Amino acid sequence: MKIRVAYTEIEQNQKKLFEETTKRLFPDIKVKETIPKDGFFHTVLTIPTPKNFTK
Repeated sequence: MKIRVAYTEIEQNQKKLFEETTKRLFPDIKVKETIPKDGFFHTVLTIPTPKNFTK
């Protein structure tokens, strides 16, 4: 699952809080930051699919 977060410079603290909270729920999350575009920063949080332990 991918979560895309768009934010401005003013909202960076809220984005960090969201990212930390998501990392607590899903410790193996991958975070990708992108360059600013049209005044917005973008962060993509990728949560890997869980392994299926039951058959």
